[in-house]
Amino acid sequence: MEDYKANSYKNVMELLVDSEIDRQTHDYPQEDAQGINRIEVAAYALNHLPPLYASSQEGVEIQLKRGESEFGELMTVAVAQALEVITQKPDRFVTPLRPIAEIEAELILAQQDFEELVADLADPL
Repeated sequence: MEDYKANSYKNVMELLVDSEIDRQTHDYPQEDAQGINRIEVAAYALNHLPPLYASSQEGVEIQLKRGESEFGELMTVAVAQALEVITQKPDRFVTPLRPIAEIEAELILAQQDFEELVADLADPL
């Protein structure tokens, strides 16, 4: 029997936190809700919660149930704290992360430059 290898994995806590942010901001005035940096709120909350990884759809379902039952209250508190901190200082971190594909492309170019330099050093005039 061939070993099954997952080609991706997911921290299910991210899904739960996103839902909790939606729940807690549902009644915010539209302007206030749009002014919230949801990525910062989620990152702050996730840093105060345990990860719940899954590599299959069944695993996702199990981790969703586990997250809600075991960490629901902690998640509610973590998101509330995150909303408070981030809304008090919305510009505390303003430089977004670059896409991984962009960083990988730069690394490939740097590797090629390095290989050319090594080849030039190995083959003196």
